[in-house]
Amino acid sequence: MSTRTLSGAKMLRWSAALLLIGGPLLGLLFGSLGMAALAFGFGALHLGLGQLWSSENRGGRLIGFTLMVIGAFTMVDAAIWTLPGAAVYTVRSLKR
Repeated sequence: MSTRTLSGAKMLRWSAALLLIGGPLLGLLFGSLGMAALAFGFGALHLGLGQLWSSENRGGRLIGFTLMVIGAFTMVDAAIWTLPGAAVYTVRSLKR
């Protein structure tokens, strides 16, 4: 693996760490948990991509793939919750 590839993976990991830490802080700052979950899911997706990209063994690639799938699921779930109609409908159905 070349040094240039490892440098790109390091940059990807730093951006993922920034998103993973910044997501909950964004939610606390603006009061929007949906946006925080989107940022957190995007960070997990980035971290998984970096792990998948720089890993040399099967275990590391499995961790990267798992992080990518969970990050994508979190982003889709958060996107559904941030839709105005979806959250209202779910809250109304819980009150019954």
